[in-house]
Amino acid sequence: MFSRDDDNRKGITNGDASVIGQEMQINGNIKCQGSLVLKGTVKGNIECDEISVSSEGHLKGSVKAQDSVISGKFDGEIFSDSIQIHSTANVKGGIYYNTLKAEPGAKLEVELNIGLEKVVSKPIKKGTTIAKSLKSIKG
Repeated sequence: MFSRDDDNRKGITNGDASVIGQEMQINGNIKCQGSLVLKGTVKGNIECDEISVSSEGHLKGSVKAQDSVISGKFDGEIFSDSIQIHSTANVKGGIYYNTLKAEPGAKLEVELNIGLEKVVSKPIKKGTTIAKSLKSIKG
């Protein structure tokens, strides 16, 4: 089902990586240590140290990884310290990052957020003016 891959992976360089092959389709969450190369299709959330979604790969879900390289299709949220988006990528969703590199030609419909935490803002109550909202923030 999973294999180890020592070939030249885009951006994933340290040690062996688990590989989800092109012929594989997984519905469910994946959590692993080390590197994961996605060449197939996953509908679910992935948590690992490093992930590379190859140009033939497709992921619909969220990613939590130290380093992410996206070359294929991604739909969801990425929480990653370092993100590389290659020209063949098609990314939709939210990106939470500290370092981001994107190549020209990548198709992006994303909301960029510096930092790895999702900030939820409080909704303003109906009938509240901006002046009242600012006053409540100041204290």
